[in-house]
Amino acid sequence: MKAIIDTSIVIALSNIGRLELLRELFPNVLVPKAVAEEYGEPLPSWIEVLEVKHKHLVQVLLEYLHRGEAEAIALAVELQGVVIALDDKKARRAARRLGLRVIGTLGILILAKKKGLLSDLREEIGKLLHTSFWLSQDVIQEALKRAEKDC
Repeated sequence: MKAIIDTSIVIALSNIGRLELLRELFPNVLVPKAVAEEYGEPLPSWIEVLEVKHKHLVQVLLEYLHRGEAEAIALAVELQGVVIALDDKKARRAARRLGLRVIGTLGILILAKKKGLLSDLREEIGKLLHTSFWLSQDVIQEALKRAEKDC
């Protein structure tokens, strides 16, 4: 399945040295041009940067989302049948309203654990928490239960 990734996901996974998980989990990793610009550093060659065609949807979404989120959602609507990786609550809600399949940084880590790409989810969550990433204790406990249940 193709995955469209928002800036926050790229930053969070980069900060903990786990950006390569995207390549291992998804055969195609895509970002809109705005995400590549927001990230501000060169992206790995395996991340494809695409131009969004659905400019009207981007303009509507910009009323309450950042450009990277808006373009990522618009690109997901264009391509259909993709998963979109977003962490922002408003962006996730907007994507779900448009019928998109949504995953976040924590969901990516859980999926990686289930697929045997990570040995210790708790350690990876700890690394995230030592960056500017915030998770409530309830969310952390639920994630650990989900990962443990399915492994």
